[in-house]
Amino acid sequence: MRDSIKAYPLSHLAAQINGATVGDPELTITGLCSLDDAKPNHLCFIRANSEESFKRALANLPAQSAAIVTTALAPKEPLKNGASLILVQEPYPSFLDLVPLFFVHSRPEPGIHPSAVVHDTAHVGRGASIGAHCVIGARVVIGQDALLFPSVTVYDDVVIGDSVILYSGTSIRDGSRIGDRVIIHDHAVIGADGFGYIPDPKRGLRKVPQIGFVSIGNDVEIGAQTCVDRGAFGATIIGNGSKIDNLVQIGHNVIIGSHCIICGQAAIGGSTKIHDGVVVGGAASLADHLEIASGVRLGGRAGVTNSILEPGDYMGFPAIKAGEWRRQQAQIRKSVRRKTDPEDESGDKGT
Repeated sequence: MRDSIKAYPLSHLAAQINGATVGDPELTITGLCSLDDAKPNHLCFIRANSEESFKRALANLPAQSAAIVTTALAPKEPLKNGASLILVQEPYPSFLDLVPLFFVHSRPEPGIHPSAVVHDTAHVGRGASIGAHCVIGARVVIGQDALLFPSVTVYDDVVIGDSVILYSGTSIRDGSRIGDRVIIHDHAVIGADGFGYIPDPKRGLRKVPQIGFVSIGNDVEIGAQTCVDRGAFGATIIGNGSKIDNLVQIGHNVIIGSHCIICGQAAIGGSTKIHDGVVVGGAASLADHLEIASGVRLGGRAGVTNSILEPGDYMGFPAIKAGEWRRQQAQIRKSVRRKTDPEDESGDKGT
C-alpha cells in the first residue's frame, strides 16, 4: 500500500487538519501508527474517555513521537517525555484525513487483461480495469474507472456504476444494478436465488422462482463472503452509503435504507424492511417480513422476532429494549447467586 517512504514536518500535518502543535513543530513524521505501537517519528492518535486515561496515554508516548489529541484535554506546555502533539477537536477523524498522505492503494492500469472473457455486447467504460480471468456477460454495462480484480464474474444484463471496485472472486448475478463508488470485497455473491420453497404434496418442496434482482445504491461497501439474494419478484434494495460487514446474509426482497451498518454474521430474513440509519450488531438475526424503524440499534446476537417501530437500543432474544434486558439479566444473576450461596438459602442462618 505504501509506495515509498514519505516524510513531513509536524507543522505541515497540523495545517492539513487545522490543528495546533505543542512541542516540536519541525519534528519529522515518516509514518502513522496506533497508540499501542507508538514509536519515534510516527504519528498516532489518542481517543480517551477520561482525563486519567488520557494522562496515562500521554505518559506512554516515546520521545520524538507525536499524537493527535483533543483540545479539551490537551496540555498547553511541551511534554516532559519529549513527545509532541497536534491539538484538534476530533482526533480520530483528523487522523483518518492524514492517511492518504502516507498510504496509497495500488491500482492496475486501465484496460482489459488478455485472459478476461468479455462478451461482444458488453460495454466497458473509459478508464476501467478488467483483471485476469474475469468473465463479463452479455449486455453488461461497466462504468468509468471501475476496477475488477482477477476472477470476478459478472452475469448477463448487469449494470455497474462509475468507480466501482470488485475484489477477486466476487460474483454479480444477472440483472443486478450497482451504483457509483461501490466496494464489494472478495467472494461476495450479489443476486443469488433467494431461499424460497413451498410444500407440494406431489413434489415435496417446490422452488419459488426467483425472478427479481438486486439494486445497490451509491457509496455502499459490502464485506467478503457476504450474500445478497435477489428478489423473488421485484428487488432486494440496499440504500446509499450503507456498510455491510463480512459473512452477512441478506434475504430476498429485503430493503435496507441509507447509511445503515450491518455487522458480521448478521442474518436478515426475506422481505424485512430496515429504515435509514439502523445499526445491526454482529450475529444478530431478524425474522422475515419485519419492519425496523430509523434509529434502531440492535446489539450483538439479538434475535428480532417482531417489528421494532420505536428508535432506541435493543438486545437479547427475543429482542427488547436494552435497559429492560439489562435489568432482567441483573435479576437472573441475583437469582442464581441466591440459589448457589448456601448462606442465602434461608433467612434463619444458624438455626
